[in-house]
Amino acid sequence: MKFRSSSCAPLFTGTDGLTVAQKRDLDDLLSKIKLTEIQANKRDELIRKRDADIELPQGAKSLIEELVDQEVYKYKTSFSSKETEKGTQVEDESIAVYNRLFFTDYQKLVEGDEHYEVSDEYSTGHPDIISISEKKVIDIKSSFTKKSFPKFPEDGKNTTYEWQVKDYLRKLGWRHGEIAYVLANTPEEIVGDWDEPSLHYMDDIEDRLRVTVIPIELTDEDIKFMEGRYKAAYRYAEEYKLKLTNKNK
Repeated sequence: MKFRSSSCAPLFTGTDGLTVAQKRDLDDLLSKIKLTEIQANKRDELIRKRDADIELPQGAKSLIEELVDQEVYKYKTSFSSKETEKGTQVEDESIAVYNRLFFTDYQKLVEGDEHYEVSDEYSTGHPDIISISEKKVIDIKSSFTKKSFPKFPEDGKNTTYEWQVKDYLRKLGWRHGEIAYVLANTPEEIVGDWDEPSLHYMDDIEDRLRVTVIPIELTDEDIKFMEGRYKAAYRYAEEYKLKLTNKNK
């Protein structure tokens, strides 16, 4: 079983161990030669929290259980919507808009290209664009309408997309990526009979208004956190699979 980079985000909600402030408090307490009883109790409490096993959030457990169910019961699931259908169909157009705006010549990765699939013992996935010279991953997101398009980077914050890019970067050993939201024309067959056409056709908009870029940075802390969560996820997967397959023994 391997996780998909595009759907791994539930594994990474919440935090593990100590907060930055708690780490600072613990370091301060450990540096002291003599502690009061209250300080010693606080030190011990922080050490217990620092060293506690990772507790996966419920969303992560649900994701893991679904993947194990598919493996044990031998089935696959798929999801499709107008939004995902548009995203698939207009990728090339969205990349062309990006290239015109930033004077680049990126191409969508296709099977056979280097890094078309990035995989390790934990997860696998297919990045949209790889810049080997810049050591950068770019993930293209084609907004469904002008209204749903994030006009500024702060409007486009999406942890699912951020963890997806970070997972690609982790496997590649790189640090920098982007999520690029782009306005591309919606294919006619996807536009509903009652949809407002002006929301779906973008040729009247300048390129500079059709792209919003969100920089992504992978830190050492991210890598440690993600790998810890992946290890915890596989432990939970084994526990759940054992419970499932032994239920009638």
